[in-house]
Amino acid sequence: MLVIGLLSIIFFIPKNRRRRFILSYLFCQSLMWISSMFHVQFDLLSFPAREFPYATNLLITTEYFFYPIICGFYINFEPKVNYFYRFFYLSIWVSFLTVIDGLIERYTDLIEYVHYAWYWTWLDFFCLFAISNYLYKRFFKDKSLFRSDKEITR
Repeated sequence: MLVIGLLSIIFFIPKNRRRRFILSYLFCQSLMWISSMFHVQFDLLSFPAREFPYATNLLITTEYFFYPIICGFYINFEPKVNYFYRFFYLSIWVSFLTVIDGLIERYTDLIEYVHYAWYWTWLDFFCLFAISNYLYKRFFKDKSLFRSDKEITR
């Protein structure tokens, strides 16, 4: 996941969009951290095999890296059309991530649903992606405050 994530950023995010990608990644990462800590604290999820078992109860690879990268791709490639199409687009991304999360939960020891189900995962990802997208759009609302992306990459 780490190698694929880094290579996808390098090859699929244009140089003039990398700042925006990093900001959307950080928005999603911070919200994902809060959400995941809540789930672990109230015994809804557990992560039996972790990279740093004494530092945190979360799985670093998925919660801090992989899911926020997917959120960054969603935000940066979101179409600029009507709300229905954008809702459908978000639902497709979230459904894809829910399937991946379900496969990880079923076939590995990385995630264990204690008092949780796949539909809560879907709803959680949907809310996190929607809030991250809102914060991203709110941050870049006034374009006069920022230099253009083309100026920065030259």
